[in-house]
Amino acid sequence: MTPRNSLPGVRRALLEGERFLITSHRNPDGDAVGSCLALAAGLAELGKSCVIASGDGVPMNLAWLPLAEQVQPAANADHGCDTVVLLDCGAIDRTGLSPEALHAGRALVNIDHHPGNPLFGTANWVDPGACATAELVYQVLQSLPTPIGYAAATAIYTGILTDTGCFRFSNTSARAFQSAAEMLAKGVDPSWVAQMVFDQQPIGRLRLLSLVLETLELSPRDKAAAALVTREMFRRTHTGVEDVEGFVNHARSLCGVEVGLLLREEAPGRYRVALRSKGRVDVSAIARLYGGGGHHNAAGATLEGAPETLRHELFAHVEEALDRELLGQRKAG
Repeated sequence: MTPRNSLPGVRRALLEGERFLITSHRNPDGDAVGSCLALAAGLAELGKSCVIASGDGVPMNLAWLPLAEQVQPAANADHGCDTVVLLDCGAIDRTGLSPEALHAGRALVNIDHHPGNPLFGTANWVDPGACATAELVYQVLQSLPTPIGYAAATAIYTGILTDTGCFRFSNTSARAFQSAAEMLAKGVDPSWVAQMVFDQQPIGRLRLLSLVLETLELSPRDKAAAALVTREMFRRTHTGVEDVEGFVNHARSLCGVEVGLLLREEAPGRYRVALRSKGRVDVSAIARLYGGGGHHNAAGATLEGAPETLRHELFAHVEEALDRELLGQRKAG
C-alpha cells in the first residue's frame, strides 16, 4: 500500500475526528449497511459522535441490526461534522449525500474493497483483495484502542456473510472465514443472523420474484441469462428497489450459464443492470463499457435504451468475452 492508501492513515483520521458523518452507496446492501453500523459502534465506544446517513434507508431484511434505527435519510443528515466517512463506495458520486454534505468535514475517509477505487479521500484504506468492506472495517477497529462489541461484531459478520454469498462466491478467502470465526467468538449466532437476513421475506417480494422469473431469457449459446424488473411489477406487488436484492443470482444459477443479468427499470428508457459471473467472465469490464464498474464477478451499470436491445447487447458482450477467454486458452495450450 502507498501513503495515500494505508490503514495507519485512516486510523489517524478516525482518532483525530470527533464528529462523524458515516455513509455508503445508494441502494445499500448487507456489506454497506453492516460496515456503516460496525464503524459507528466502534467510534461510539471511543466517545465519538456519529451520524449514519443513507440515501435509500435500510433494507427491511437488515433493519434488525443493532444501531440500524439510528440511520437517517441522507437529505436530513447533520452537516456539523469534522470527518465524513464513505464505506463500500467505489465512486464518490454513488452516495445519496449532497456535495455540501460530502465536503462538510476537514477529512474525507474512504474505506472500500472495489477495484478501481480512485482513492478520493484525504485518508484511504482500499483493498480489492478483501472479501467485503466489513472485513476492512474489522481491521480498522482492531487498530483502534477500543473493544469490538457484540453490535459491531454482528454488523461485520453480516457484511461478510452477504458479500460472499453465504461463503459461496469466489471472493471467499481464508481471511474471510477467519474474520467470520472471530465474530462468532464475540457472541454472534450465525444461524440467527442467516435467518434474519434471508428468511424474513414479505409476500410481496416472492410475488415480485415470480413475475421476474417469467422474464428469464437465455443468450443464443445459453451462456448468459437475463431477467427484467419493471416499475409496473413494483406497483403490482407493492414492493420497491430493496426487494430485488439477490434476484440476479437466480439467473446466474442456471445450469451452463456463466453470467446472470438483471435489468431494473429506473425510468422510461433507463435501466440499472446487475451482472454476476461464475468466474470465467470479468463482468466489471462489461460494466465499464456503460460507465459502471464493480468486481470481476459482480458489477453494475446504468444503461439507456429498450430492454430487448440492451439484453441482446449484454448477451453479445458476454459471449465475446467467453470467445476471448477460449482463444487465450488455445494460444496458451
